[in-house]
Amino acid sequence: MNKVLKTLEEVRIEDWIWIIYLFLASFALIANFFEKDYLLNGNKVSKKAFKTINIAIFIIVFFIYLYFVLLTYSRFKEKEEHMSIKSMIITNANFIAACLFLIGGIIYLLTEIASDNETDIDIL
Repeated sequence: MNKVLKTLEEVRIEDWIWIIYLFLASFALIANFFEKDYLLNGNKVSKKAFKTINIAIFIIVFFIYLYFVLLTYSRFKEKEEHMSIKSMIITNANFIAACLFLIGGIIYLLTEIASDNETDIDIL
């Protein structure tokens, strides 16, 4: 597959990822509703609901971050011989950033699973 077609396919996948993020934002708002209900009323069902939704969100985000790690790794492996220093630095930096996002996503997922603290503030 030539480079333009490959890039177009990557952009199509990224379009779907943005659509998924819209749904994730909606579910995060729903989780926040349940969290407020738990904090104000002590409703244990709401606590379980917001924890479950947050864990599901972080699992989905983990797979999105994993996709970006694999994508940047393939670009990292396909370095061209004529690549400028600037392009090489950017490619390496993108790979490192994708790995750090994946590690951060794993940490958020694990802390959401392990935490009983109802006042955690989660970030997508």
